[in-house]
Amino acid sequence: MIKTLVVDQAAESCCSVRKALPESGIPGFTVDFKFSYREILEGFRGTDYDLCVIDSACGNGPRLFAQARSLGFIAPIILVTSDDAREAVNAIRSGVSDCLVRDDLTAAGIERLFCSVFEQARESAQENERARRYLALVDNADEVIFTHDLNGNCTSMNTTAAQLTGYSQEELLNLPVLDLVAPAYCEAVRQMIRETLSMRRQTSCEIEIVTKQGHTLFFEANSHLVYHQGRAVEVQWIARSLGSSKQPTRALFHGAQLHEDTSIKDSRNVSV
Repeated sequence: MIKTLVVDQAAESCCSVRKALPESGIPGFTVDFKFSYREILEGFRGTDYDLCVIDSACGNGPRLFAQARSLGFIAPIILVTSDDAREAVNAIRSGVSDCLVRDDLTAAGIERLFCSVFEQARESAQENERARRYLALVDNADEVIFTHDLNGNCTSMNTTAAQLTGYSQEELLNLPVLDLVAPAYCEAVRQMIRETLSMRRQTSCEIEIVTKQGHTLFFEANSHLVYHQGRAVEVQWIARSLGSSKQPTRALFHGAQLHEDTSIKDSRNVSV
């Protein structure tokens, strides 16, 4: 059962959630009404609610919403509003999950919105959990994993990268990626990024990087594009350490032969 908290301060109104709900309730939901201010605060401090509806006819719904969040109430909240689009928009912008219009309250409409908001919150929680697990996997990987924007500035770096390079993650952010690469390997990295952008496929090369302390490390690196809404926005690298390299060796680039190809233009303004 989905446990729902209803803050009911609309007793004077002819239209309220409590009056609109059928006596049999909503299938799959249990509804817990709170009337007095003390009861409402106790409800906001509760941790076992899956959903909340704030129904206040005296115009203090947004204030009650803010108070709920300040008390650590994290369940999605629906606010009953007047038939004023600005009021609903402001409520959504402040973090309310959705709104019910008081003049249009019906049992069927309330049930649909309850189910919709709960399902959206469940899907969002699952997505956040997947993201949390993915980030934990990346952060604890043995490989160096980092991203940079299309101008070559680092935008994210896992813990392994910071440990091996000697830089803090804060120092690495916005640092040009070529600042980490030994001079003998800069051209290989430039070619790799051009290949990734022009061919839009994974590429690989062997590179040498210079740590903050001036030591050098040898890596086998792969890169691929990161997309947002169908547009390439970043390049992600996954690099496996091959150990220390005392003397620079020839940079190896695995992919299309771009060394002599002057026809490839950097149309995406990648300044690396």
